[in-house]
Amino acid sequence: MAINATTPGVYIEEVSRIPASVVPVATAIPGFIGYTEKGPTNVPTRISSMLEYEATFGGPFDEPYTILLTGASPTTNYTITDPTFAKFALHYNMQMYFANGGGPCWIISIGSYSSTFATVGNFTAGLAAAEQVDEITLIVAPEVVSLADASRKTFNDAALLQCSLLKDRFVLMDVEDAGAASVKTDGDNFRSLHVGANNLKYGAAYFPALNTPIVRSYDETKLVVTDSRTGFSYTYGTSPNNTLSTIRTGVVAYVEATVGTLTTSDNITINGVVLIAGAHFAIGATPTASAANLRDAINAHPVLSQSVRATSSAATITVLSVISGTAGNITATVTANFTITDGPDPGVNNTADSGLYAKIKADLDKKLIQVYPSAAMAGVYASVDRDRGVWKAPANVGVNLVDTLSTNVSADEQGLLNVDPTSGKSINAIRSFAGRGILVWGARTLAGNDNEWRYINVRRLFIFVEESIKKATEFVVFEPNDSNTWARLKTMIGSFLTDLWRSGGLVGAKTEHAFFIKVGLGETMTAQDILEGKCIIQIGMAASRPAEFIILQFEHKLQES
Repeated sequence: MAINATTPGVYIEEVSRIPASVVPVATAIPGFIGYTEKGPTNVPTRISSMLEYEATFGGPFDEPYTILLTGASPTTNYTITDPTFAKFALHYNMQMYFANGGGPCWIISIGSYSSTFATVGNFTAGLAAAEQVDEITLIVAPEVVSLADASRKTFNDAALLQCSLLKDRFVLMDVEDAGAASVKTDGDNFRSLHVGANNLKYGAAYFPALNTPIVRSYDETKLVVTDSRTGFSYTYGTSPNNTLSTIRTGVVAYVEATVGTLTTSDNITINGVVLIAGAHFAIGATPTASAANLRDAINAHPVLSQSVRATSSAATITVLSVISGTAGNITATVTANFTITDGPDPGVNNTADSGLYAKIKADLDKKLIQVYPSAAMAGVYASVDRDRGVWKAPANVGVNLVDTLSTNVSADEQGLLNVDPTSGKSINAIRSFAGRGILVWGARTLAGNDNEWRYINVRRLFIFVEESIKKATEFVVFEPNDSNTWARLKTMIGSFLTDLWRSGGLVGAKTEHAFFIKVGLGETMTAQDILEGKCIIQIGMAASRPAEFIILQFEHKLQES
């Protein structure tokens, strides 16, 4: 703005010679959708670490294992019964994301572990919440693979549609390893049942599942541990037996007798031995039925070889006693008005069986989690983008925190996943190679037959450039639609694309080969366009494509000398 000088003096005017620049947007900021232990529902929350995730959304789901102790006392015999494992797996997938190089991301919790899992409406509600976050560039919902076929398709199609409408994000999907007759069958099931035919260039799918060293979570204070040694049975879970670590060396039991009206004909037998007969109630010459007499009789009986605790009142008596190892278990035959209840003696501090506890815990810690690859791949995308750039295909990269694969895909089997002439829906394989480890061995979008959008890095590069330039050019809105504005736009975008070319994102010996920018009257706009307020900019880019097929040609060279 020119200074309107009317008074003599010194005036300062700052003249801007540096054009505006395009600031690159972030490229790998996932939005994870799934169930959490706690936290706000359908409220996108930004985190940067596993510690932040657990502080806001809690830990993994604790599996309710059942453990049965068997055999003589003491014992090393037991069986562990697995529950129907829960499908709440977001916590484990977040571990995979950060282990593979993931950084900042958004979490959209769609409910707690008490929610009904198989509700696709919860997932689509979370997807709608993710739509409101402009920073999200990847959509990841690892638990969707556990939904029914129709529900899976509903979510996947909705996610692809959102990406197509917003044009600033990309979907990562999982292909279920259902243990089918062949890898091809699993791939065909995904293509026909789990994803539609539209907007395929905005998504990629991965196969198979990953076997990890992550232990399935359990809370040892809530495990159902039943002790059936020597025929006696009780369940841990109440004080003092409120944890797996309180498994005891021997059988500890008590007898609780509620005494009603006693007569001289009443009996209690333990293991077939008459504990109390009518004669035991006689004091002097007169038969007496009293709680005190019952207590005295139990205290004097040889089967009860350890300490006895008894309380009495006029009508009732409770006797707590420890049974010796040689005496065996209490099994009561009840007659008349007696009620006998077996269980652990809360008054006995018997020695915990640390060896048995350690053995059971070691077996529980062998029950490892299997996850599908989408979350791990989100971490791989973030790592590759950070180290190389969004134009580098996220393939030929190792996957961390993986022991083995649920299915070892062969080269022939991958060919059937990678190329499908009928549907065009490419599926990227993760494969195990001797001496090299487990690698991502595919880089195609679901639009595998599309020459323009076949490769993930090409699609994501254009998303990156489009979003960066879109945000940078918003200042032009309501500016004069003239040559000065057009020149500023061309310079700003040209500088950005030149830097991208120098970094290796575009191919060409010189910038004219790598990209072009057109803007102006008679070039991209007509006079009518200008009258209608349209400023049209055409940008073309020669994106670098991955060398997917390396072909080495050899021929015999004839002897020349």
